[in-house]
Amino acid sequence: MNWNLKKDTILFFLIIIFQFFFQSCIDRIDRVNVEGFFSGNPQTYIYVNRFEGNNLSLIDSIRTNSKGHFKIKLQVENPYFVTIGKDRRLSQIMLLVQPSEEIKITADDSDLSDYKVIGSNGSAKIRELNIRLNSIKLKIDSLKNIYDSNTSNPKVDSVRHCLDSLYNLYIGRHRDYTRGFVKNNPFSLVSILALFQTYDSSHPVLDYSEDRKLFRVVDSSLMKVYSSNSIIKYYHSKIRRLDSLYELKHKRVLMFKDGETLPNVGYQLVNGDYLFISNIWFRYVLVDFWGDWCSVCANNNKSLRQIYKEYAPKGLVVMQVSLGTNPDSLKLKIVRDSLPWYHSYVADYYDSRLLDTLKISSLPSNYLTDRWGVIKGVNLNGANLKSRLKELLP
Repeated sequence: MNWNLKKDTILFFLIIIFQFFFQSCIDRIDRVNVEGFFSGNPQTYIYVNRFEGNNLSLIDSIRTNSKGHFKIKLQVENPYFVTIGKDRRLSQIMLLVQPSEEIKITADDSDLSDYKVIGSNGSAKIRELNIRLNSIKLKIDSLKNIYDSNTSNPKVDSVRHCLDSLYNLYIGRHRDYTRGFVKNNPFSLVSILALFQTYDSSHPVLDYSEDRKLFRVVDSSLMKVYSSNSIIKYYHSKIRRLDSLYELKHKRVLMFKDGETLPNVGYQLVNGDYLFISNIWFRYVLVDFWGDWCSVCANNNKSLRQIYKEYAPKGLVVMQVSLGTNPDSLKLKIVRDSLPWYHSYVADYYDSRLLDTLKISSLPSNYLTDRWGVIKGVNLNGANLKSRLKELLP
């Protein structure tokens, strides 16, 4: 045999073998295999959603076999969260998938709420978090049920005091656990989920103003490792937004108090002119801050119309400042809601010298002053405002 031909043949096969193993390595690195066994769910469709930032998108669906087994292959270059369940949008199972993982899931009940996961440390941590949070929610619900069943009890105040003590105990313990979890896992994407846990839509587990340092440590740690990851980018932008709110709150700190003098600032009216309180020769001025998107503000405006109708002839003027709007849309709201007083506006709530100067950090807020700017009331609405005006303008 020709030696050169033999050498070429050997080289060719070496190249083929090298390419095969190289490609296999790439596939292993970039892929995650997920195997599952859902007992009691034969031939059931399983939906897989990818969760990034604040978006949830369907990426795959598969049907379990006659015994409830299924397999899914996911392309993974950077870690991300997936949810798995029998509903397209509501899923009991959340996983953190990372390159080269071999994940196995088992669930013994039909709704998949009680599941186990191996082969993924991040996914196991998610399960741990969810179990603890759900346990706390059940305890809180039980306290609420006990209170509801005792509303007619003559000793309801004592019962409430006891329940409040238990509630604070449960909340405090879970807060401490969450803080410890995050401190021990600063480089894990699961810490993002821990930081933003909530008991319901209005009660977060951690408060940013109290745990700001912890939020920022996770942000800094994750940006060092996963700076190009879309989840981390979204989290980073959210932290920047929370920082802005935090700084805003501390910049404005506390509102002025009764007896202090409100700074004589100019209010930009919807027609483009500026008006100063010192130029308004009425006996009393209500400077009211509101937003069309604030439901409490909308209710306050209903009572304010009646109060204005009664007390404007006696010397009351209202300067209302609308936040997060522009002159054109504000004009439409004025006509739509019949708001017959002065109107100013602030387009950017987060960057406003007016709000900084007057220390306004929440809605609704207001000041009642005399013609020289001396404050006669703070955050008076409805019956409280009417009662105070009755004293000042009998």
